[in-house]
Parts: sequence; C-alpha cells; structure tokens
Amino acid sequence: MTRCLRIFGAYSYRLTRRHSTFTLTAIFTITLVVIIHLYHYKRQDHPQAASRIGDYEYRPGAFLKGRQPNENRSYCEFNYGLPDKLKWETIPVYSSPEIGNKSPYRVIYSAIQGTAYINHSRYDAVTYVTQSTPEFIYHISEIARYWDGPISLSVFVPGYDLDIAIQIMKHLCKCYARMSKVSLHLFYPKRHPPQVRSPDQLIVLTTDTPTTTTNITTQEMLRRKLENYRNLDNRTRAQYIQWVRKRKVERMMMGLNRKPSSAPILQFEDCSGMDNFDIPTFRREKNMIYPINVGRNVARNASRTNYFIVSDIEMVPSDGLAPKFLTMVRKLMGNKKRDEGCIFAKTVFVVPLFEVERGEEIPRDKDTLVRMVATNRAMYFHQRVCSHCQRFPGLQTWLLRSSPKVVEPMLIARREYPYHRWEPLYFGTQKEPWYSEMLSWEGRQDKMTQMLELCLQEYRMVVLDGAFLCHAAVPKNGSRHNRAEHLNNRRYMTIIGALKKKYPDKPQCKVMWGC
Repeated sequence: MTRCLRIFGAYSYRLTRRHSTFTLTAIFTITLVVIIHLYHYKRQDHPQAASRIGDYEYRPGAFLKGRQPNENRSYCEFNYGLPDKLKWETIPVYSSPEIGNKSPYRVIYSAIQGTAYINHSRYDAVTYVTQSTPEFIYHISEIARYWDGPISLSVFVPGYDLDIAIQIMKHLCKCYARMSKVSLHLFYPKRHPPQVRSPDQLIVLTTDTPTTTTNITTQEMLRRKLENYRNLDNRTRAQYIQWVRKRKVERMMMGLNRKPSSAPILQFEDCSGMDNFDIPTFRREKNMIYPINVGRNVARNASRTNYFIVSDIEMVPSDGLAPKFLTMVRKLMGNKKRDEGCIFAKTVFVVPLFEVERGEEIPRDKDTLVRMVATNRAMYFHQRVCSHCQRFPGLQTWLLRSSPKVVEPMLIARREYPYHRWEPLYFGTQKEPWYSEMLSWEGRQDKMTQMLELCLQEYRMVVLDGAFLCHAAVPKNGSRHNRAEHLNNRRYMTIIGALKKKYPDKPQCKVMWGC
C-alpha cells in the first residue's frame, strides 16, 4: 500500500510540473498578445463621440431672449459714416502692427468707439482684447455681460463681410446697454477692401418657409429624378446623359464668370440673435485663410490700458475677473507705483482655461467649476484634442486649493520642458512681442512663436488662482486644412531660424528649437 502511494505521488508531481510549465507559457503568450493589441489600439485615431451630459444649450446672447431692439437709440458710437455707409475720405488707414508697410493687410481703428470707460485712467481698468470673423461677433454680448472693463474687438472684413459685421453690431448696439464697452476695429486684405451693402444687391436670408408650390424637399426632388431616370429606355438614357454633361459644363463656365455675391440681409427675431449663425461670407466664398494674429495684434494695439488680456471671443470670464486682477496688482505693487504706471518687468499673469461638456452651463465661480471637473462635466481647455496646449503647471494643485475670494498668484513657472508647448492666455502689456502675422488660424500653432520668444526673453509666468476663462462645448469640425498647415509649418521654421539668430546665447530654450 505504501509503495503504491509513493508511485502515485511521484507521478502526480511530474504531471503537475509539466502542466504548470504549459500554464505559465500560455499565460505569458496571452499577456504578450493583450499588451500588443492595447499598444496598437492606443496608437490608432478613434473618433470621439460627442458626449452630452446636461440639457442646457449654450447660445451667445440667449440671455437677451424676448427683448426687442430700441430703434430710437444706439449704445455704440459709430464713426466714418457707419452704419449706413463708409466715408473713405475720412478714414485713416494703417498697416498691420508687426509687419508694417510690407503687410498684405490694412487696418481701420475705432470704427466703433467704446464710451463706457472713456473717462477712466488707463491704470484703473483692464481691457479684454479679442478678434473675430462676422459669424462669431454675437459672442461679444457674453463678454460684455461679464467683463467689467473696456473691450477691444477686431473683425476680419474682406469684401461684403463688413456689411454682415455692421448689421450684427448695429442690432446688438440697439439691444444691450453694455455694448458701450466695445470698441470695434477692422482689418482686411489690400486686395479685398471692405464694402458696404447696396440695397439692390442684397440677398434676403430668412428662416421662414416659402409657401409656394415649388417648395419641395431635396429628398423628394432626388426621388423624382431617380424615378424619371429609371423610366428611360437605352436611347433616351444616352440622350439624357449627354444633356446632363452639357449642363454641367455650362454651369462650370458660368461659375468662372460669376460675379461676387452680395451680403445677405440678416433677420433677427429679437435681441438674442438668429438661431443659426452659419452665414455665407465673402471669406468662405473666396476660400480665404483667417489671419488670426493680425486680428490679435490690431485689437491689442488699440488697447488704451496698460494691462490687458488677449483672449478668444468664445471664452467667458469668471465673475469679477477684471476688478479682482486690478486689486491684486495694486496690492502687489502699491498704490504709488501703480498710479505712476509701473508694470512688472518680464512678467505675465496666466489665467487658467477650461471647457464644459455639451449640455452644461458655463460656471461662474471656482467652486462650481471644481465640482464639474470632479464629475467629468468640465476639463481643462483642449484636453482631448491637444493635451499639452493648455495643461498648465500646478493644475492639480489649482483644483485642490480652496477657492479664494480674490484673485491671487499661485505659482511662478517658466515655459520650459515639459511645458515647452504650452499656449496660455495671460494678462500682459505692450512690452510683450507681437504675435507672428505670418501664421494663420487654419494652420494651427499660431501662438507658439510668441510664447517661444517669451521663453527666450526669460519671462515669468504667474499662474493665477481664483480666476479662469471657460469655453462652452461646440460641435468639433473634423476637417483638416492641409495646405494651411503646411504653409504654417514652413513659416514656423522660418521664424525659428530668425529667433536663433536674434537669441544665439539662450541655451535654456534649445529643447524647443526642433519642435
């Protein structure tokens, strides 16, 4: 009996060893396959589904719903014959700030002059500096609602885009008293000067459905054409194909000789604007790129306060951002130096940027924002499309710190590795370098060269606590502008070469040259 047990034990041990080897080999193989699949999955581009958490629909100017414009009063001071016409003989035309006379763009300052802060000292106010194309102008109503200070807005107005911009501004200026904060400046290509509409060339743009017998849907029209085509025999089908080709050639020739279309007449139901601002513009018709940095420089150059923030028109400031910032500057600098116009040398004050999920309302204070971030209803700006662009140093510390009642410095950083691709928005002065006007919005990385030069000049980036800018979620356009991106990349490398010659002895930023 004992001998049988020993034989059974030995056999079981050999069998266990053999099976354990097989098991370990199988586990190792499966693990290796899973790791490889996960690596390939991570490297692939996956379309992001547009998440929607709440039922709030953000629309600029929605707070003016139900209010009608005051036809007898405008809160804006128009110049140069606007809004009715453009008196070119009275207009001083300037070159763009960075490039100067060699620039292909021209500038008209103060087409609308803001009057709300005209009697304030340049040291007792801070300007919100931004730029836009006509279809985004209505966002300025949200900035005017929450910004306690002057606003400098530059608008790109080639051709009849000026007419569209003036229609919107004229309507807003009769609706909202806080539009008196806004100064409007125009910039345009020399080849396409701005035009004011002529009544006999207007296209009526309306949301009303025509009540004619020809009002049929596109699907119905395509269905009828398909039925007619199926009813043709071989001979008539060949004739039909020849006729279609001939008509296509005729339409192509007509398109070559077609005169430029005119500005649409915008129909506003009330002061909240139109339901759809997808407006046909001259820029789209001519497939023109948007020189965003020209707009930034123009609006910045027009600022009359010694501190300002260059931001985007879709960003909404948190409550009391402007006066809280001025209070902080006076506290850090002292009243005497502040009243003398002193500034902090080689220092900019960074405002953290966030965005909310679709269906969520923009938060007004830090406590609300932090709760939304904790529940995945908000995130730092461009977290999903460009994770390094707006991830600022001390992000987690900023979120964990208790919300102060004032704006205060949290930490001092420099734009160096691993934050060498950081593109912050900040309070600055006219001492900072211009944005490069060679770069376009479509080509991306348009702020990168200015931020690189700030690094080369050894600027300090003071990240502020108790304040933020927030962007509402909008449907993302997945289309790419390959031509503009290639053009920006070439110009970017040209600018990098120029900066290498201008700052040859700055080794701390060499890691950025190859980016």
